Amino acid sequence: MPFWTTQDFPADQQFGFWREVLCEAFITLNPSRKGAGGFSGSVTANLISDVNVTRLLTEEHRVIRGAPEIRKTPLEYYFVNMQVKGDVLAKQRGREVLIRPNEFYIVDSTEPYDLDYRSDLEIYSFRVPKRLFDPLLKDASRLTARRVSRETPLGLLAVDFLQSVLTQPHAIPGAAHRSIANMIVELVALSLGGSGEVMEVAAGAARCAFLNSIQKHVEENVHDPELSVETVCHKFGISPRYLHRLFESTDTTFGELVRNRRLERCASELPRAPRRPISTIALSCGFNDISYFNRSFRRRFDMSPSEYQCSRTKEHR
Repeated sequence: MPFWTTQDFPADQQFGFWREVLCEAFITLNPSRKGAGGFSGSVTANLISDVNVTRLLTEEHRVIRGAPEIRKTPLEYYFVNMQVKGDVLAKQRGREVLIRPNEFYIVDSTEPYDLDYRSDLEIYSFRVPKRLFDPLLKDASRLTARRVSRETPLGLLAVDFLQSVLTQPHAIPGAAHRSIANMIVELVALSLGGSGEVMEVAAGAARCAFLNSIQKHVEENVHDPELSVETVCHKFGISPRYLHRLFESTDTTFGELVRNRRLERCASELPRAPRRPISTIALSCGFNDISYFNRSFRRRFDMSPSEYQCSRTKEHR
């Protein structure tokens, strides 16, 4: 797993080394900055089949790929850049877009572009060969320097899936690399409004991404008593029938997932709050029917909530 950091160099050499890092880890680029002195930056790279996944931690500066850089390395890539921390103003083909955390955009390495990093940053960048993307894009020349965010159902899928890949890219089994790389390409193409062909090609990737995003949504909102089939279908723009079909590939249903996550949260809270009423804990974990909660808890843990709380509280003393 290649790793570069400017911290191994004297302050007056750090930005010069950073220029070399960008060219080696990505493609020939021309970075610049307003100030002088030391510069903090690091890059970690992981190759997933044909897609190079890199994590950048860096401070404010500007990166240009102009005609001289393109002539030096005329390689054909798209860079899918996911903003995790900080803002970047991306420009290509006469367009410019301000990208904030949890948003991404693409740029084409065969055309000039300008990236103005405006603060301390954390960025994940996916370098994808153009030959993988172009067949799936309706009009690639109109899609660079465009924001993709969680504001649309397909944007939500793509952002969530890319972030799930980012958590531990080195832990993805080698046998799964090609499938994961294909899913990255297909979901990004879908989120950008790909060609009609991409809907059929990416059907499997979309199903996996929908399931991933719905499971993440449940984890983040399990405490909300309004979490239901109806609210999830509305958020993701799918039908209840499609939602239930997604869970046919798992060992649980949507309803069971929600109930089990709520029960697990209650079981975790009970020993930590022995003086809180059990009904209050159940309500805070998303249950709005205490009788149903008591029955479900006993079926899951083979004891009542009060018995569970008593036994676990003793263990924690």
